Amino acid sequence: MAKHERKPPPLPSFPAGRTPEALVPLLGETVVVDIDAHMLYLGKLEYADDAFLALSEVDVHEDKAEALSKEAYVHEARNIGVRANRHLTWVRMARVVSISRLADIKNF
Repeated sequence: MAKHERKPPPLPSFPAGRTPEALVPLLGETVVVDIDAHMLYLGKLEYADDAFLALSEVDVHEDKAEALSKEAYVHEARNIGVRANRHLTWVRMARVVSISRLADIKNF
């Protein structure tokens, strides 16, 4: 960590037992969350319930502002790793289109 960076705050305590069954295997994994907008989230899934996902060490990517499409950006992250620009991010489940492990993305 560079001298000018602050140590990230500890993660909050998340309530246990509220994660939808389909997402339980993804807890603690680095995931790709695609939403119904020009945003893409890559980070470690810390918490999920019916309303929100919590991701830590997150790379928030807006494909409209970047030269790379969502697909190309995910493949780049798969090859070189996630470049976190947030310590913690909450994503509304109502906006989520898909969630997958970054490791499950196939190279092309």
